[in-house]
Amino acid sequence: MAGTTQPASSAPGTSGPAAESRAPGTAEAATPLAPPNLVPKGEIAAGLGTPWSMAFLPNGDLLVTERETGEVKRISGGQVEVIGVLPEAVGAGGEGGLLGIAVGPDFESDPRLYLYFTGPEDNRVVYVPYGEEGLGEPVPILTGLPKANIHNGGRIKFGPDGHLYVGTGDAAGAEQAQDPDNPAGKILRVTGDGDPAPGNPFGTKVYSLGHRNVQGLAWDSDGRLWASEFGPDRDDELNLITPGGNYGWPEVTGAPGHEDYVDAKVVWPSTATSSPSGMAIIDDTAYIGGLRGERLWQVPLNAESASEPVSHFQGEYGRLRDTIAGPDGELLVATNETGGSRILRFSLD
Repeated sequence: MAGTTQPASSAPGTSGPAAESRAPGTAEAATPLAPPNLVPKGEIAAGLGTPWSMAFLPNGDLLVTERETGEVKRISGGQVEVIGVLPEAVGAGGEGGLLGIAVGPDFESDPRLYLYFTGPEDNRVVYVPYGEEGLGEPVPILTGLPKANIHNGGRIKFGPDGHLYVGTGDAAGAEQAQDPDNPAGKILRVTGDGDPAPGNPFGTKVYSLGHRNVQGLAWDSDGRLWASEFGPDRDDELNLITPGGNYGWPEVTGAPGHEDYVDAKVVWPSTATSSPSGMAIIDDTAYIGGLRGERLWQVPLNAESASEPVSHFQGEYGRLRDTIAGPDGELLVATNETGGSRILRFSLD
């Protein structure tokens, strides 16, 4: 049976009602500074379809993937332009489609964009040359990632070490998350060409396992990797990722203190208040978009601990799919709104 945590009262001082959540193991941690205020500064794009992931080019242009259309869009100077389409990602249905995007760390000398998408046969990661004419032909680097109508994962980001981290889902097969030879329900760590990154804990592409559906990846100021993850009908999670760590799915959820598994650092007992998606970390505070919860979660981090989450903007902007730190220190948030999705800006005061 899956272990669960008990709810704790919500944090004071929220802008909008805060849902029950728990930050396990933080009672003895040093009290962090109060998180900055979030101030809405308007939108930089509107009328989008279903934006899923964002990434900045070195020149400050913003790239956005659209899950259903398979389009990659560039936002520059308030103008939105389609720079390429992945036809294989169109018509995936369910939670599949064009998902994550990452800009290669050597982009200025080797202009590659990396994309995660659901194709006819699998989930896969490709890199695509980027030029004046837009996107070139995709080059697969990871194939055979299990796909399903749900739990396709999809978040990809380059870490401070220059390697690509890939969050996968269990593809509706919970037992796959515990199989070290199956890439489903994992965080993978690979080179830019898709090979196992040097120093991986098992000598394979697997970095951590026992995940249900990883949705957010971000690093704090000391280079620690944090990941947001969907629970089933309970126990959404914020996890501190350690190499080789087993996060328990489907044997446990949340932070039950089981000796064989790594406890989550934050647990939302009800998925109705969170469903944590994309995540950014700015000045050691995590900003996590909530899907079902339709709010932005702000989580102060303190070394290897996380403080009580603070809820913002509940129900004001619909489902929040991704967050990203802007080059000017602002926070950008991608919404999934039925009347037309937007990219919103917030200052951190």
